Amino acid sequence: MGAYTKQEHSTDILVIGGGIAAVFAATRASKNGSKVIVVDKGSIGRSGQTPFASAMAVFDEELGHKRDEWNRIVEENSKKLNNPAYLDMYMDYSKEIYSELEDWKATDVGFGGVFRKKLMENKNIKVIERTMITTLLEKNGEIIGVVGFSLDSEKAVVINAKSVILCTGAGGFKPNGFQVGSLTFDGDAMAYRIGARISGKEFVDTHDNNPDSPAYCWGQWQGMWSRGLPKLTEGPMDGGGQALDLTGALEAHKGLIPVDSPRPDGPPPGGRDGKQGPPDGERSDRPQGPPGGKDGDGERPKGGRPEHPIGGASAGLSVHKAEGLFPSDSKCATNIKGLYAAGDCLSSMLVGPIYNGVGGFSVMGSAVQGAVAGEVSAKYSNNKIIKNISDEKITNAINEMFEPLKNEKGYSPGWVEHLIQGVLTPYYVLYIKEKNRLESALTMVEFYRDHFLQNLRATDLHDLRKAHEVKNMLLNAEMKLRSSLFRTESRGNHYREDYPESDDKNWLAWVVIQQDNNGEMKLEKFNRNDYKKMIKS
Repeated sequence: MGAYTKQEHSTDILVIGGGIAAVFAATRASKNGSKVIVVDKGSIGRSGQTPFASAMAVFDEELGHKRDEWNRIVEENSKKLNNPAYLDMYMDYSKEIYSELEDWKATDVGFGGVFRKKLMENKNIKVIERTMITTLLEKNGEIIGVVGFSLDSEKAVVINAKSVILCTGAGGFKPNGFQVGSLTFDGDAMAYRIGARISGKEFVDTHDNNPDSPAYCWGQWQGMWSRGLPKLTEGPMDGGGQALDLTGALEAHKGLIPVDSPRPDGPPPGGRDGKQGPPDGERSDRPQGPPGGKDGDGERPKGGRPEHPIGGASAGLSVHKAEGLFPSDSKCATNIKGLYAAGDCLSSMLVGPIYNGVGGFSVMGSAVQGAVAGEVSAKYSNNKIIKNISDEKITNAINEMFEPLKNEKGYSPGWVEHLIQGVLTPYYVLYIKEKNRLESALTMVEFYRDHFLQNLRATDLHDLRKAHEVKNMLLNAEMKLRSSLFRTESRGNHYREDYPESDDKNWLAWVVIQQDNNGEMKLEKFNRNDYKKMIKS
């Protein structure tokens, strides 16, 4: 590694991320008089799960939607573990947000390009792309800035900010079949390291993919770059939501399915419940065959849904809006002053541990939370001054960030990434969970943490990015395993083979994770009723 250069910025509000939550956070903060910087390690409008946005569900009382009914359905589907404050926020804002998108023409065609143009044209918003933020800086429990690096040069980027909004998405273990490789839990990992509370890690996403072409990530999602965001007026699913259907996986687990059926090394076959796909043995017209059209041209591959789809397309993701920073109020704030989160990196539990919204609930939820975070962070920043970051703090953060480039010997980040995938993605770890298997996986994760992370070697900036992503993925692997062990029941998309029933008496609670004063991972229950009292106060 040669000598690095340093680029410094100051702003009222820093937004980290480039999806729909980040776009609304930045535009609403700007609208409320704040100077904004948006940083993304990819590019605006093409980051994270943005390519898969296909619709937005809108609450509209003029169409006969009823608040009490939506609240009832979501609470029933989520087994009482949703967060009603964030569903109220959704119902308050969704119609307004969609009208704004219509004004932008984002609902017609090419919404990703519209998002990018919207930020680039705003004189109060500065956009910095292809830059990975690795470190949040705090002082006395208050956010003061960040440190990161450019992916195109050995340039350290230091940003002073009155407030930071994390819109970094959720995370996965770089699975095949679902293009979320850039989502590596960056936001909640950085926040955890400065004392933020994290939640929702035990619940798992169940997207499946095609066994004939498992790495073909566009198989189910053709044409997303070019289409708009149609409006959906259906409400939440009345009667269960997209619960984790483990019937096929349990049969495979007991040896009742032939070896040449669903591949045994991935998460459970079948993915979601019967409402999302046909039962085993049936076929549908849902396009999921091998590649058949050009990327982005709107054509769909030929062929029906396979008889036995395989899981693992999103290995490591949690339920939408379940995992991430634990909110300390009903307005996207966290326990770190000036630090807000929105979208899939906020554990808002909008629909609880089961995704029970219609398509578009997640996309609209991200937009709504981004807008609210932008408004409240602007209000927070209005009377604040930008605090100086000491030279020592900056130098230490930069040196730690570039450390893998300095190592002449060490472990390849790609190799450690494969080790994580091997331990975490089998169906019998994060889908069909059991104490001994979880503890065995945790033992390996702890070994990787203690022996490999301090000795990662990066040969270039691409490797440096992967080194930091691997650190974030491994931290979250530990979070997921410890949370899964801690919750001794089954609820929503968390299934314990040794605790197959729900336990309302003991587990109407969120599992909240926080780093203690000794650097250890501490887990505790946060009772749902206690949380309601907290956010009301």
